[in-house]
Amino acid sequence: MPARVLFIGLDSADAGLIDGWVDEGRLPNFASLRESALAVPLTSSLETLPGAIWPEIHSGISAGRLPLYFHPRQLHTGEDTVRPIGAEEIDAETFFWIQAARAGRAIAAVDIPQTVVVPGIDGIQITDWGSHDQFLPTASEPRSLLGELRERFGEYPVAQCDAHARATVQYESLLERLLRAARVKREMLSELLARRQWDLFACTLSESHCVGHQFWHFGDETHPWHDPVAAEHLRNAIRDVYVELDATVGRLLRESGGDCRGIVLASHGMGIYHRGTALLPEFLDRIGMSPTSSSALLREVQPRYLVRHLPESTLPTLRAISALPALRMVRRRFGGLRRPLESPRTRATALENNRCGAIRLNIAGREPRGCVQPGAGAQRVIDEIRGELLALRDCRDGRPIVDRVVTASEAFGADHHPDVPDLMVVFRTDGHPVERVRSPRAGEIRVPPIDPGSPRSGDHRVGSRAWLTGAATAPLADPTRPASVLDVAPTVLRWLGVEPATRMDGRPLAD
Repeated sequence: MPARVLFIGLDSADAGLIDGWVDEGRLPNFASLRESALAVPLTSSLETLPGAIWPEIHSGISAGRLPLYFHPRQLHTGEDTVRPIGAEEIDAETFFWIQAARAGRAIAAVDIPQTVVVPGIDGIQITDWGSHDQFLPTASEPRSLLGELRERFGEYPVAQCDAHARATVQYESLLERLLRAARVKREMLSELLARRQWDLFACTLSESHCVGHQFWHFGDETHPWHDPVAAEHLRNAIRDVYVELDATVGRLLRESGGDCRGIVLASHGMGIYHRGTALLPEFLDRIGMSPTSSSALLREVQPRYLVRHLPESTLPTLRAISALPALRMVRRRFGGLRRPLESPRTRATALENNRCGAIRLNIAGREPRGCVQPGAGAQRVIDEIRGELLALRDCRDGRPIVDRVVTASEAFGADHHPDVPDLMVVFRTDGHPVERVRSPRAGEIRVPPIDPGSPRSGDHRVGSRAWLTGAATAPLADPTRPASVLDVAPTVLRWLGVEPATRMDGRPLAD
């Protein structure tokens, strides 16, 4: 038996899409899981801190206590400049495979997002060889393994998912590389699985993430970019990538042995890219949260806003330059140059937070130049922002664009980590992408139609699911409570007979 426990993560694979293609007979291995495995829907942090989902999966610790929610650049308490999350800020001892290794288990961990390697572990670790978001340099343990795999399999075929324009030839190139990446990774994982008997073999397949972001409009007739006469292979791009991932899942399950316990995890869903978060900086300016209206003028001269006036033919060059290794290293090292709380007259600022909005108050005593008094003063600002957000209407249909506004305490309790944003904005995600909004106080706000670093038509949505296989198909340990992505890590450790070394917020799904 090559593996006692197998974990396969499918990054941003949509469980609803999987169901549909199982019904069509396109995904035979997921069809087998439907028949033989225990399918468990999972709750997650997708409506508060969506970028924290992978840290929650591999640690079992809530994003409210482990606030690694936006790895490219994040604001930390006591600082006024957004910056990347560094490797030294990621506690590898919270990873379920590292805890298993510390307990004497032989482990393999391959391309699990937003992780780092740990020296001296019995087994193999590979990070960011074929991940969607590569925030840290590719690494392996032992160190020689990376060179060996590169010699055998080459570099991962998709170096940068967003580095293309909306041109047919570029979409075709990206699709070819994604399909090739899925096949290459299948061969690599199969070879690594066969190297020895593993107590735990854990890996993540990332091609579902990229194809969902970039090709959503080809299959979604409601998207403004949809082309009904696009080539069939482009319209079926997402399906065809899922077919390759289905083959990988089936192969790894077969090669792990009949007595293996397994978790196959669709981490979170995919849907239309609504872009509501892009309006928050100007919205906060308009309602007086920034010191002067000049900040709106400064934003207008930033490249990502100027790009709306550039011809489409220039975008591939912009994205190629943005993806150059030297510039990517600079971005990793220094992050954004924005200093959102540098003015003592700023009351609140927008933070990047993937599909959800995030807002941080400039609270006195917490921020370097805080001006909002904690307690009642902060609550008045929160109430003001929440009321104005709920007043925003889509100019096209007059509907509200915000479903609700959640405070950190409402989402995670009063003892949440201070780095958690003070407000999280849940935008409406049905219907068309947001282009123009208005309210009596903010007036009309236009959302920039294209960002040079992100030609995405698809974005993340709520919808996580785990399939428990093998001996794990016994009933849930506690069927009365909603299962969560936080339960994945303690479940794996329970199957390995390992007591968690850190306090987890999740509980084992099955004994």
